[in-house]
Amino acid sequence: MTTSADRARSGARQRPQIADLRTRCSAAAGADLGSPQAMHRWSVDHYREFWRVLLDWADLAWEGSADVVSTSDDVEHARFFPDVRLNYAENLLRPLEGVDDATTAVTAVHGDGSVERLSRAQLRARVRVTATALAARGIAPGDRVVVLAPNNARAVVLALAVIAVGGTVSLAMPDMGPTALLGRFSQIDPTALVLDRGGPDRGGASGPQGGSGDRLDALVAGLPTLRQVLVADGGPLPGFDGLEVSALDAEADDAAGEPVPWQRLPFDHPIFVMFSSGTTGPPKAMLHGAGGVLLEHVKEHRLHIDLDAADTFFHHTTTAWMVWNRQLSALVTGAGIVLYDGPVRGPETLWRLVADHGVTVFGASPPYLQLCQDSGYRPRDEVDLRRLRAVLTTGAVLHDWQYDWFADAVGPQPLQSIGGGTDILGAFVLGHPELPELRGRSTTRSLALDVVAVDDDGREVVGSVGELVCRNPFPSRPVAFLNDPDGQRYHEAYFVQHPGMWTHGDLIDVAEDGSVRFHGRSDGVLNIDGVRIGPTEIYTIVSRLPEIAATMAVEQRDPERAGASRLVLLVVLAAGQRLDDALAERIRAVLRREGSAAHVPSLVVAVPELPTTHNGKLSERAARDVLNGERPRNESALKNPQSLQTIAAAVAEAGRPAARVEPVAPVPSGGERGADTAARLFRETLRRPVGETVNFFDAGGTSRESMSLLRRLRIESGRAVSMDAFLDDPTIRGLSDVLDRSPATAADEVTVQLLRAGTDPSAVPLLLMQGVHGDVDLYRYLVDDLDTDGDVYGVFGAMHGADGRRLRVEETADRLVAGVLASDAVHGPVAIAGYSFGGLVAYDLARGLAAAGRDVAFLGLLDPRPPMASLKGPERLARRAASFLAMFVPGFSDTTITTAIANRFRRQTLTAEQLMLLDSVRIARSFRVEPYDGPVTFFRASRRIPVISHLLYAWRRMVPRLEVVDVPGAHFDLLSQEHAPVVAARISRALRAAHARRVGVPVDAAGGGPPPGG
Repeated sequence: MTTSADRARSGARQRPQIADLRTRCSAAAGADLGSPQAMHRWSVDHYREFWRVLLDWADLAWEGSADVVSTSDDVEHARFFPDVRLNYAENLLRPLEGVDDATTAVTAVHGDGSVERLSRAQLRARVRVTATALAARGIAPGDRVVVLAPNNARAVVLALAVIAVGGTVSLAMPDMGPTALLGRFSQIDPTALVLDRGGPDRGGASGPQGGSGDRLDALVAGLPTLRQVLVADGGPLPGFDGLEVSALDAEADDAAGEPVPWQRLPFDHPIFVMFSSGTTGPPKAMLHGAGGVLLEHVKEHRLHIDLDAADTFFHHTTTAWMVWNRQLSALVTGAGIVLYDGPVRGPETLWRLVADHGVTVFGASPPYLQLCQDSGYRPRDEVDLRRLRAVLTTGAVLHDWQYDWFADAVGPQPLQSIGGGTDILGAFVLGHPELPELRGRSTTRSLALDVVAVDDDGREVVGSVGELVCRNPFPSRPVAFLNDPDGQRYHEAYFVQHPGMWTHGDLIDVAEDGSVRFHGRSDGVLNIDGVRIGPTEIYTIVSRLPEIAATMAVEQRDPERAGASRLVLLVVLAAGQRLDDALAERIRAVLRREGSAAHVPSLVVAVPELPTTHNGKLSERAARDVLNGERPRNESALKNPQSLQTIAAAVAEAGRPAARVEPVAPVPSGGERGADTAARLFRETLRRPVGETVNFFDAGGTSRESMSLLRRLRIESGRAVSMDAFLDDPTIRGLSDVLDRSPATAADEVTVQLLRAGTDPSAVPLLLMQGVHGDVDLYRYLVDDLDTDGDVYGVFGAMHGADGRRLRVEETADRLVAGVLASDAVHGPVAIAGYSFGGLVAYDLARGLAAAGRDVAFLGLLDPRPPMASLKGPERLARRAASFLAMFVPGFSDTTITTAIANRFRRQTLTAEQLMLLDSVRIARSFRVEPYDGPVTFFRASRRIPVISHLLYAWRRMVPRLEVVDVPGAHFDLLSQEHAPVVAARISRALRAAHARRVGVPVDAAGGGPPPGG
C-alpha cells in the first residue's frame, strides 16, 4: 500500500510533519510514542498537553498566556485557551519563513476557462485594503456580515477581510433561493450584506441583480437589521428604500490609505456562522471561534494531510459548504488553494483542473468518483497526475468498490475517506501520512479526539456498528448557537442522547486498529449525492401549498445507481385533493425556486399517513429504513407502524416506469418542426407528455436525463444544443426555439460549413466528414486545437433519403462528393479526415473526388474499424472476439455485456437514439471497402485489444500506402475534450508531413511526420 509519506517532493523534506510533532510529544510524555496508535492514545489521554504542544509547534501568531489549555473536562462546557488572543486572517496571510511571498496562494478557475491567480503578497494586500474599506464603512468587531458569492478569489478576500476587522462572516451561493437563504441569514441579524453576483461572463452562477420581484429584494426585505449592502462585483448597484447601497471597489477605495492593523481578539471570538442541517427545526446557526477553527485545521492539514508550501490543494466545493472554510485554512501551511466556480460538465471536469494546475491534494465526493466509474472515465489515461499525491473524499460513504476502481483508474495515491461535519468545522476521522489506506475504511481517528462507537446505552463497541461519539472536549466545537441564550438548543443537539458525550449523528464501526467505517446517518439528515439537506428546509417550503396536509422527506438508496441515493417526498394530501402531474410539478417548482436544485425530489408519492412516534414526532428514520429494505430499529416506538408497509408499497409503485411511450424513429429531414421534435423527446425522456411551458426538472427530469435529452437533440435535430442553452429555458418551447433557429438538413442537401477560418487562403483546406449521427459536432474540441494554416470545414448531409430509407455509406459519400464539387468555398486540392463511421465516409469520399479529378492531398482515418463485409472469415471472427473482450475490460468500450444482450434481444424496448446507433452499426458493417492507391494515415486508438481490435493487416490489403499513428484513448472517447489536444497535434503533424512530401521538402525540415514508432 502507498502512504503519502512514500512520495518524494523535489527539494522538500522526506519526513512527514507528524513525525516532527511526535518528537515534541514524546518529550512532553517522557515516553517513546513511536507508533501512530501510541501517539493517538497519548493525545486523547493527555489532550491538554497535546493542544499546548501543537500551539507551540505550529508557530502561530498569538499573544497572551497558554498556561490554561482547557477550563474543564466537560465535553459540553469546557473552554480552550481563555487567555490567548489571535487573528485568524493574520495567521493565514502573514509571511512564512522559507516560503516565497511571490508563490501562488489562490488560483481561481472560472466556468468559462479563465483563471485568476493571487500570490501570497497580493492576497495579503487585497485583504488589508478591503478590510480597511470595510472598517471605513463601519464594520467593527462583533458585527455579523453575510457574503453572497460564488467560489472565487473575491469570496476569499471578502471573508478574510471581514474576519480581519473582527467581524463574523457567513457565506452562501448567489443562486440559492430566498427561502433557503432567509432560513439561514434571518437568524444572524446581519448589519451588512456583501454581494458578488458572479455572472455568465465568469462562467459562474448568475446571481440576483435587484429590482422588482428579484429574489435579492425578498432577501433584503427579510433582513431588517441590515444597515448597508456592499456590491463587490463591479456590476450595477441595486436600489432599496432606506438602505445604503455602495460599491466595494477595494483597489480604488479612498479608505485604502493606511491599512487597519490585525486585531488580535480572544481565542473564542466568533469568525464564522455555520448552519446545521435542521432536522428538527430551522437550520441551527452555529458560531465557530477563531482559535478553535485555526488550531483544528492546522492539525488536520499539517499532521493528517501533511500539507506544506510545496502543495497545491483543491477540494471541490461551494461557498455554502464547510469544506470551503476548511480549504481556506490551508493557507496557514503556505500551500496554494484552487477554487472553481463553474459546473461539472462531465467526469473529466475536475481531473482536468487537477492536472492543469498541478494539484497535489485533491478533495472530491464519492458521488463524483462514482460518476467517473459509471462513465468509464480513467483519469490516469487522460490527464497528467504526476504531481497528485493524495485524494480525499467526504460528504458521503465511500464504498469498497470505489477503492478498487480508484486503484485501477487513478493510481497508487492514497484515497482517504474523511468524516466530520459543519458542527465541528472539521473531521473526526481522516487519513494518516504514515499509514496505508484500507479498502472501505477511514484510516484513523483525529488526534486528541476520543472518537468511539457506542451502543444505545452509551457503551463503547469495537468491531460492530454504533453511534459516533466524542468523549473528551475539543477546541473546534461551536462557541454557541445563535438565539440560544441558555444553551438549551446546543445541549439538545449533541448531548441529550448520550450525556457527557458529543453525539454526532453518524453510524460507524471502529476496528481494533483504530480504522473507521461509516454506515450513514443515524438521524433524519438527507445526504443526496453528497449534498446534505435538513428535511425541515423542505417542510417549510412545501407547507405553503394548500393541497398538502403533511410531508416527509426521505433519503433512499437509488435502485438504479449503485452507491447513490435519491430524495423521496412523501405527502399526505388535504381533504379532497389528489396528486396528479400538475401538483407534482408545482411541488418541484417551488422547491427549486425557494430552495435549490438539491431540494427537488426524484419521487413525489402520496400516502395516507406518515410514521409517527408516541410523543407525536415524525420518524424519517423508520421510513428510510423500510424504503431501503431494512427493518426499522425504532419500530416499537411508533404509534402507527402499519404505515411503513403502505409507504413501501406506494414508493415501489411510483418508482415503476410509467406506461411505455413508444420511441419514434427520427423523421426524415424537413419533416418535423422544432416544436414537434422537442415535444416528442420530452415525452420519451419523461415517459409522459407535458405542457410546452413546463420546466423539464419540475416535471421530474433529472440531470442525467437532461444530458441524454441533449444527446438525442444533437442526433435528431442535426444541431448541438449546449447545456447552458438548455438551462436558459428548459421547456419544450425553449428548445423548439433553438431548433427552429437551426433548421434540419433537407434530404438532398449537403452542407459544407466553415468550422474555423485559416490564415493562408492558398493553404489546402481540411474537410471533416459527418459522424454516425449525421453531424460534425463531434469534432468541436478537435477543431480548436488543430494547427493548420488552411480553412477547416465540416461536410454533412441527411442520413436518410427522401423516402425515409437509411442511406448506405456509398450513397452518403456520393452525395457528399457532389456537394463538395459544387461548393463555392472549396477549390483545388483538399485534405480529408473522418472518425469511425465518418472515417468510412471519408475513405469513399476520397475515392470519389480522386475519380472526379480532384487532388486529395491527405486522407486521415480516425480509428475506423474495417467493415465486416470487407473481412475474410478468420478476420471476422477476430473482429467479433475483440468487440466481445472489450466489453469486459473497463475503459475499452462504451457498451457493457448486459447492454449488448439487451440491444440484441430486446430491440423493441430501445429508444430512438439507441435504434439509430444500431442502424449505423449495421450500415457500417455492410460497407465494402474498395482499393485506394493514395497515401492514408490511420490514427489508431491506443487503448484497445491488441492486434485483433483494428485488424490493420486487413486495411493494408486495401490501402498499400498506409501509415499508422497512435493516439491516446479508446475508440469511443478518441475525440473527447481530454484527448482532442493530442489527437489534433498528431493530425496537424501528419498534415505538415503530407504537404512536405507534395512539395519535395524533407519531412523533418517541415516539422511534420508521424511520431517515431507510429
